Amino acid sequence: MPKALYVIEEYIATVRKKPTIWMVFNRIYNDIHRKKIDPTEEVLEKYLKAEETDYHARDVFLAFMKTNFPDIDLHDVFDFVPLYWIHWPYLGSIAIDADIGSPAYIALSEKYGDPYENSGVNNANIWIMEPEDATEIWKRRELHNEDM
Repeated sequence: MPKALYVIEEYIATVRKKPTIWMVFNRIYNDIHRKKIDPTEEVLEKYLKAEETDYHARDVFLAFMKTNFPDIDLHDVFDFVPLYWIHWPYLGSIAIDADIGSPAYIALSEKYGDPYENSGVNNANIWIMEPEDATEIWKRRELHNEDM
Protein backbone atom coordinates (compact mmCIF):
# COMPACT_ATOMS: atom_id res chain seq x y z
CA MET A 1 0.00 0.00 0.00
CA PRO A 2 1.44 3.40 -0.95
CA LYS A 3 2.24 5.85 1.80
CA ALA A 4 2.90 9.57 1.73
CA LEU A 5 6.44 10.64 2.53
CA TYR A 6 7.78 13.99 3.59
CA VAL A 7 10.49 15.78 1.67
CA ILE A 8 13.33 16.13 4.20
CA GLU A 9 13.02 19.92 4.47
CA GLU A 10 9.25 19.64 4.96
CA TYR A 11 9.75 17.07 7.74
CA ILE A 12 12.28 19.28 9.54
CA ALA A 13 10.31 22.52 9.07
CA THR A 14 6.84 21.24 9.95
CA VAL A 15 7.32 18.20 12.20
CA ARG A 16 10.69 17.99 13.94
CA LYS A 17 11.46 21.74 14.15
CA LYS A 18 15.04 21.22 15.34
CA PRO A 19 18.37 20.29 13.76
CA THR A 20 17.85 16.94 12.08
CA ILE A 21 20.11 14.25 10.73
CA TRP A 22 19.25 11.85 7.96
CA MET A 23 20.99 9.08 6.09
CA VAL A 24 21.38 9.01 2.32
CA PHE A 25 22.33 5.72 0.65
CA ASN A 26 22.31 6.89 -2.97
CA ARG A 27 25.88 6.96 -4.29
CA ILE A 28 25.39 9.53 -7.05
CA TYR A 29 23.43 11.90 -4.79
CA ASN A 30 26.18 11.74 -2.15
CA ASP A 31 28.96 12.17 -4.70
CA ILE A 32 27.39 15.26 -6.24
CA HIS A 33 26.16 16.98 -3.09
CA ARG A 34 28.51 15.83 -0.33
CA LYS A 35 31.75 15.26 -2.18
CA LYS A 36 31.06 18.22 -4.52
CA ILE A 37 32.02 16.14 -7.54
CA ASP A 38 31.41 18.00 -10.78
CA PRO A 39 29.02 15.65 -12.55
CA THR A 40 29.73 14.44 -16.05
CA GLU A 41 26.88 13.92 -18.49
CA GLU A 42 27.04 10.18 -17.72
CA VAL A 43 26.75 10.86 -13.98
CA LEU A 44 23.85 13.26 -14.49
CA GLU A 45 21.97 10.52 -16.35
CA LYS A 46 22.15 8.47 -13.14
CA TYR A 47 21.21 11.38 -10.84
CA LEU A 48 18.21 10.60 -8.66
CA LYS A 49 17.95 7.04 -9.91
CA ALA A 50 16.80 4.49 -7.35
CA GLU A 51 19.15 1.86 -8.76
CA GLU A 52 22.09 3.93 -7.47
CA THR A 53 20.86 3.38 -3.90
CA ASP A 54 22.86 0.89 -1.83
CA TYR A 55 20.10 -1.10 -0.15
CA HIS A 56 22.62 -3.34 1.60
CA ALA A 57 24.16 -0.28 3.32
CA ARG A 58 20.62 0.82 4.22
CA ASP A 59 19.89 -2.59 5.75
CA VAL A 60 23.15 -2.41 7.74
CA PHE A 61 22.10 1.01 9.06
CA LEU A 62 18.63 -0.24 10.02
CA ALA A 63 20.12 -3.25 11.83
CA PHE A 64 22.58 -0.96 13.66
CA MET A 65 19.75 1.30 14.80
CA LYS A 66 17.52 -1.61 15.81
CA THR A 67 20.32 -3.17 17.87
CA ASN A 68 21.74 -0.03 19.46
CA PHE A 69 18.95 2.54 19.47
CA PRO A 70 15.62 0.73 19.13
CA ASP A 71 13.67 3.62 20.68
CA ILE A 72 14.81 6.20 18.11
CA ASP A 73 12.12 6.92 15.52
CA LEU A 74 13.16 6.63 11.88
CA HIS A 75 11.22 8.13 8.96
CA ASP A 76 11.52 7.45 5.24
CA VAL A 77 11.97 10.80 3.49
CA PHE A 78 12.50 12.16 0.01
CA ASP A 79 15.87 13.84 -0.40
CA PHE A 80 16.50 17.55 -0.75
CA VAL A 81 16.74 18.37 -4.46
CA PRO A 82 16.70 21.62 -6.46
CA LEU A 83 13.30 23.32 -6.65
CA TYR A 84 12.90 22.70 -10.36
CA TRP A 85 12.60 18.95 -9.72
CA ILE A 86 8.90 18.14 -9.45
CA HIS A 87 9.04 14.35 -9.41
CA TRP A 88 11.84 12.10 -8.26
CA PRO A 89 11.94 8.61 -6.81
CA TYR A 90 12.33 7.66 -3.20
CA LEU A 91 16.05 6.94 -2.81
CA GLY A 92 15.95 5.07 0.50
CA SER A 93 16.80 8.03 2.74
CA ILE A 94 15.86 8.01 6.41
CA ALA A 95 15.36 10.90 8.86
CA ILE A 96 16.54 10.11 12.39
CA ASP A 97 14.84 11.57 15.47
CA ALA A 98 18.07 11.87 17.46
CA ASP A 99 19.17 15.16 18.96
CA ILE A 100 22.56 16.63 18.13
CA GLY A 101 25.01 15.50 20.81
CA SER A 102 22.87 12.54 21.88
CA PRO A 103 24.42 9.06 22.21
CA ALA A 104 22.77 8.03 18.91
CA TYR A 105 24.15 11.11 17.13
CA ILE A 106 27.65 10.46 18.49
CA ALA A 107 27.55 6.77 17.51
CA LEU A 108 26.28 7.59 14.01
CA SER A 109 28.94 10.29 13.56
CA GLU A 110 31.62 7.80 14.57
CA LYS A 111 30.25 5.15 12.22
CA TYR A 112 29.36 7.31 9.21
CA GLY A 113 31.38 10.51 9.60
CA ASP A 114 30.74 13.98 10.97
CA PRO A 115 27.67 15.47 9.24
CA TYR A 116 29.17 18.95 9.58
CA GLU A 117 32.10 17.91 7.40
CA ASN A 118 32.37 16.37 3.95
CA SER A 119 33.17 13.00 5.42
CA GLY A 120 31.74 9.55 5.06
CA VAL A 121 31.47 7.16 2.18
CA ASN A 122 29.30 7.63 -0.87
CA ASN A 123 26.94 4.71 -0.19
CA ALA A 124 25.98 5.68 3.38
CA ASN A 125 26.29 9.33 4.30
CA ILE A 126 24.92 11.23 7.27
CA TRP A 127 23.51 14.68 6.57
CA ILE A 128 22.26 17.49 8.80
CA MET A 129 19.91 20.42 8.25
CA GLU A 130 19.02 23.28 10.57
CA PRO A 131 15.32 24.08 11.02
CA GLU A 132 15.76 27.67 9.79
CA ASP A 133 17.26 26.42 6.54
CA ALA A 134 14.58 23.76 6.20
CA THR A 135 11.80 26.30 6.75
CA GLU A 136 13.22 28.67 4.14
CA ILE A 137 13.67 25.89 1.58
CA TRP A 138 10.23 24.42 2.28
CA LYS A 139 8.54 27.82 1.84
CA ARG A 140 10.35 28.33 -1.47
CA ARG A 141 9.33 24.84 -2.63
CA GLU A 142 5.69 25.50 -1.74
CA LEU A 143 5.74 28.81 -3.65
CA HIS A 144 7.46 27.19 -6.60
CA ASN A 145 4.86 24.41 -6.70
CA GLU A 146 1.99 26.92 -6.49
CA ASP A 147 3.39 28.79 -9.50
CA MET A 148 3.34 25.69 -11.67
